Amino acid sequence: MNKVQIRGIDILVAPHQQTLIEYLLGDGDEIKRGILIAINAEKVIISESDPIIRDVLHNAEYNYADGISIVLSIKKKYPEYTDIQRIAGADLWVGLMKKASQLNMPVFLVGAQAVTLAETNDKLVEMGVNVVGTQDGYFDRESEEEIIQRIAQSGAKLVTVALGSPKQELFIQKAQSIYPDALYMGVGGTYDVFTGKVKRAPQFWQKLGLEWLYRLLSQPTRWRRQLRLAKYACYYWLNRL
Repeated sequence: MNKVQIRGIDILVAPHQQTLIEYLLGDGDEIKRGILIAINAEKVIISESDPIIRDVLHNAEYNYADGISIVLSIKKKYPEYTDIQRIAGADLWVGLMKKASQLNMPVFLVGAQAVTLAETNDKLVEMGVNVVGTQDGYFDRESEEEIIQRIAQSGAKLVTVALGSPKQELFIQKAQSIYPDALYMGVGGTYDVFTGKVKRAPQFWQKLGLEWLYRLLSQPTRWRRQLRLAKYACYYWLNRL
């Protein structure tokens, strides 16, 4: 699968979600190993002032366009890729879980509150997913290596981490350095959405690529985060992509 660069970050050019899923998991014999990260405007801006996050994003094997601003930037900078679509992380995760179920792929879940994690595990087991281990998100840095050893001992091939950015990316980077034989995916609040504890924007907002605006209107305290979008918008209009 081809890649393009936005602000120095390599991003996969996936025309739609199923193409990306097949690329990553295949028929089970050629599962991609590495780090899978959702890229949006906020992460791009944060990476420019945080060298640790910049290192993670620049070295991740599989960055994909989660934010509509990234999709529009790719279309503007690379007109030959007008068919690229936004791939929402929550939707991609569910798609990967369904594919993992078909392949009987061992999956390890990290993150969220214990109750949410247990509910996520139960729902996935009902879907036929082979969940080989779980770890809630309430652990300190001293416990990380022990958790990573558990992941390695489980034989997991797909590890999804819901700790929020940038904590999940940092944990994933460390985990991959110790146990590289898996595909790691940062999923933010996906477990909360999956279990119905948090509602996503209505389909109408999603189709327009305006989930960020819906979240802002629903949670006005997020307004400071949107200042990063304004900075990214300047890059877009000034062709500094």
